[in-house]
Amino acid sequence: MRQLLPAFLLLTSVITCSAQSNSPTSIIPAPVNVVPGDGMITLTTSSSITVAQPELKDEAEFLRDGLKSINGLRPMLLSASGDAKNTIGLSITKSDNPHTEGYTLAIGKERIDIIGDDEAGVFHGIESLLQMLQFGKQGSASLACMTITDYPRFTWRGMHLDVARHFFPVDFVKRYIDLIARYKMNVFHWHLTDDQGWRIEIKKYPKLTSIGAWRSGSEYGPYSDRTFDSTRYGGFYTQEQIRDVVNYAALRHVTIVPEIEMPGHCLAAIAAYPELSCTGGPFEVAKGWGVFDDVYCTKDSVFDFIENVLTEVMGLFPGSYIHVGGDECPHVRWKTCARCQAVMKKEGLKDEGELQSYFVQRIEKFVNSKGRKIIGWDEILEGGLAPNAAVMSWRGTKGGVAAAKQKHDVVMTPGSHCYFDHYQGDPAVEPLAIGGFTTVQKTYSYEPVPAELDSAETQYILGAQGNLWTEYITTPEHAEYMALPRMIALAEVLWSPKSARNETDFIRRLELDFANLDAMDIHYSKSLYNVGYKLAGSKKRGQVNVGISAGGTQGGIRYTIDGSEPTEASPQFVSTVEQRANATISAALFRGSKKMGNTTSIALNFDKATGRSITVDPQPSEKYGAGGAFTLVDGVSAGPRRVNNEWLGWTSPQITITVDLGAEQTLTHLGIGALEERYSWIHPPKQVLIATSADGRTFNEVATVKNSPDAAGRIEFAADAPITARY
Repeated sequence: MRQLLPAFLLLTSVITCSAQSNSPTSIIPAPVNVVPGDGMITLTTSSSITVAQPELKDEAEFLRDGLKSINGLRPMLLSASGDAKNTIGLSITKSDNPHTEGYTLAIGKERIDIIGDDEAGVFHGIESLLQMLQFGKQGSASLACMTITDYPRFTWRGMHLDVARHFFPVDFVKRYIDLIARYKMNVFHWHLTDDQGWRIEIKKYPKLTSIGAWRSGSEYGPYSDRTFDSTRYGGFYTQEQIRDVVNYAALRHVTIVPEIEMPGHCLAAIAAYPELSCTGGPFEVAKGWGVFDDVYCTKDSVFDFIENVLTEVMGLFPGSYIHVGGDECPHVRWKTCARCQAVMKKEGLKDEGELQSYFVQRIEKFVNSKGRKIIGWDEILEGGLAPNAAVMSWRGTKGGVAAAKQKHDVVMTPGSHCYFDHYQGDPAVEPLAIGGFTTVQKTYSYEPVPAELDSAETQYILGAQGNLWTEYITTPEHAEYMALPRMIALAEVLWSPKSARNETDFIRRLELDFANLDAMDIHYSKSLYNVGYKLAGSKKRGQVNVGISAGGTQGGIRYTIDGSEPTEASPQFVSTVEQRANATISAALFRGSKKMGNTTSIALNFDKATGRSITVDPQPSEKYGAGGAFTLVDGVSAGPRRVNNEWLGWTSPQITITVDLGAEQTLTHLGIGALEERYSWIHPPKQVLIATSADGRTFNEVATVKNSPDAAGRIEFAADAPITARY
C-alpha cells in the first residue's frame, strides 16, 4: 500500500460564495435514508481531508480532485484522522448491520464524515457529497447539516458498451466509466469482439488485430436499405491500454466484465484464422449488421484457440466473470460439418442445440479451472445450462426466470426497458436508431425482480444492466446522447429501495442534474422534454381523441392543428384534442416563452375506418401491442422508423380483425399495411383475406392478396373495387 502524502501548509483564505443550502433529495440515486440536521457547514480553502485507514488514500485523492474541479477548493490531504474542524473525514467502520458498498454521510456544522462499510462505500459517499456540491452555484461550498444512510438494493448495477460495431477511444471509455461511477453503478460490460471487429490485442494471435480489427466498409442508413460505404474502419486496444483502463475503473470501484463472443458472432476471428471455421473460408470482417451463418467449428483446435485467448483475457481482467456471449448462433454450418457431426455422435448429443450447450460447457470448465465464472446471454439456456454459469436475460424475462428457478445467478437486461440503442423520443426528431421505443420514464418504471419468482428464487437476481449496442452509434457524443439520461434512471432503479421510487421526484432531481452534465460537457438527450401522443377512440364514432403529454416534466404544452410551429401564444393543451377531420397536430413543451424540447408532430388522415369500433382476435403479443387494437384505425400511418406503439404484432398463425363502419358504406379501396424486418424477426402475413359484411355475421370474401414490400419494408395488402359493406 502506498504511503500517504505528507501534510502541507494549510491555506486560510475563504472562498466568497453564496451560502446556498442544497437539498439532500437532489442526490441521484436517491439515498435510503436522510435525517435533516440543524445549521450549515461551509467548506473553504483551509478545509482538509483526513483518512482513518491508509487504504483510503485513493478515495481521498479522488475527493480532492473532485472538489478542485467542482468548487475550486484546494483541500490538503492529512495522514491521520481526528476531530479537526472544517475537515472531511474518511473512514471504514463496520456497522451493526453492514451492507456491501454502504456508507453514512454525516454533515455537521464543523466537519463532514464519510463512514463506509468498505472502501467502495466510502467512494459512493464521496460521489454523493460531490453531487450535492454540484447542485449549488459554481464555487458554492455550503451544505445543510444532515445524516445520510445509504446502501444499494442490488449487487450488479451495470452498463454495457459495444465497441465492435463502432470503436471508441480509451479517453471516451474512461469518461463512460466516470459516468457509471458517478451514479453508483459498479459493472462495466465491455463488448470487445463481434462479426464487425476484434478489439483486444491477443499476443499469441496477432492476426486477430492486424486483420480482425479492420473491415473494408460499414453499413449506414436504415438496415432495410442495405447501403454500405467503402471506407476502411477499425481499431483495437493494446494490452497496455486495457490494463490502464482496468486500473482506472478499479479506482472508481467499477469491475470490468469483458465479452469475447462465441460460438457465433465471430466473423472477425475466422476472417483472421479461417481454419477455426467449418468450411475454411475465405471470410472477411463483416461490413453489415445482423446474424451470420459462419461460426466457430466445434473441433478440438478451436477450443485450443479459445482457451489461449481467454488465458490472455483473464490475465488482463481480474474480475470474477468472463462473458462468453452465446447468443444468436445459427447451426447451419454445424448441420453439414462432418467434424461437428462427429462430435455430436461421440458425445451422444441429439441435436445442434445440445452441441451449442456442449460448446459453452466445455469453455466453462476451462474458465472455472482458472478460478473464474462465465456469464452469457440467455441463449446459453438452450440445450442445457452450463453447471455454474450466470445468465443475462435479454429476450424479455423468461430466460432470467428459468435460470433463477434452476438456482443460477441472473442479470436482468430485457430489451423492452434496458436497451439504450432504442429510440427515446419521436423518431422523426431523433437520430437514426435500430428501432424500439424506450423513454427515460419507461426505464425508470422497470422492476428487475420478476413477479414469477418466489422469495427463495429472488436471491439469484444479481441486478440489471443497460446495454448500448452501437450499429447506429458512431461517435462518443452520440453514445452519451443514447445512454443518458436512461442510464441515470436505471441507476436509481438498481440502487434505491423499491418503495422509495417516485417518478415525479426523480424527474425533478434529474432536471437539476442536467446543469451539472452541461458543466461536464456531457452530450445527454433532452428527449424527456419532447411531447408524446396517445390516441384513443371516442363514443362519437369516427372521432379520434388525442392526448398530449411530456412525461413528468413541469411546464405547459402548446399546440397547433395545422402543422405550424407552436409558440408560447398557441393554445395550451388541457385534456383532449378531438378530431374528426384531417389534421397535423404539432406540439411542444414551454416554460414561459422558452421551448424546452423539440416540436413533434402527428398527422391524422381520416378515411371511413378512422375512429371506428375495432376488434382483434387474438389480442396482439405483449411485446408488440402497446397501442392496442385502436392503432389500426387511429388515422396515423406508421413511418419508416419503427416504434412499437405504431404497429401491432402477433405470433399467432391466424388473426381476425373486424372494423364496424357504423353504417353501410360504399368503398373503393380496402387495405391494411404490414411491416417486414426479417433481421428483427418481424415478418408480414403470408396472405390477407379481405371479407365484408352488412350485418357482422355473414361475411363475403372480396379478395385474397399478397404484395411485395416497398423500399421502407412496408407492405400494403389491398383490394380496389366498389364494395358496399358495414363491416
